[in-house]
Amino acid sequence: MSKMDDLVLWFEGHDKLAGWAQFFGAMLALVVTYFTAFMPIWHRKRQLRKAAVRLLQNGYEIFESYHRTTPKFLPVSLTLRGAAAVFGGVIDEISRFPVYELDDQGSRSAARHLVALNGQLVATRLIFESTAVEIEGRTATVEERDLLVEFLGDRLELVRAMLAGEELKRPEWSDLEGT
Repeated sequence: MSKMDDLVLWFEGHDKLAGWAQFFGAMLALVVTYFTAFMPIWHRKRQLRKAAVRLLQNGYEIFESYHRTTPKFLPVSLTLRGAAAVFGGVIDEISRFPVYELDDQGSRSAARHLVALNGQLVATRLIFESTAVEIEGRTATVEERDLLVEFLGDRLELVRAMLAGEELKRPEWSDLEGT
């Protein structure tokens, strides 16, 4: 006789335990069904978190790259429009991302960071595009380049602090009247 036959014979000899065996079998089936049903959802949420982190890294890297390279040359309108197009690519990628499907929507969550990063990218693209229009047909001056570098540095520091989990403070401006 095999072990399975022994088990069946044992259950037949202890018929009062048959209900418990059915209960444990049903519970095992429920557990297997639960994991089978929710495993794709857990996998999707993990993929979304990884994709959100990747997008945040892309945003940081674009600021870091342009902040590092812009001081090395005097921009012309074509290079600024090219940079604006690169910023636009990341903006579009973040805009297509399902931010509100992420689990955590708290104040320091990846979802909030993506929205804030997207705003910084849009502002930077706007500055690059308007500067490209201003310098059309000529090379930017050292002062114009330095303004771009300073602006990029401020955005880079904000994004770095955000990704590091530091508390971000709202900017404070003095009154227009100087009081």
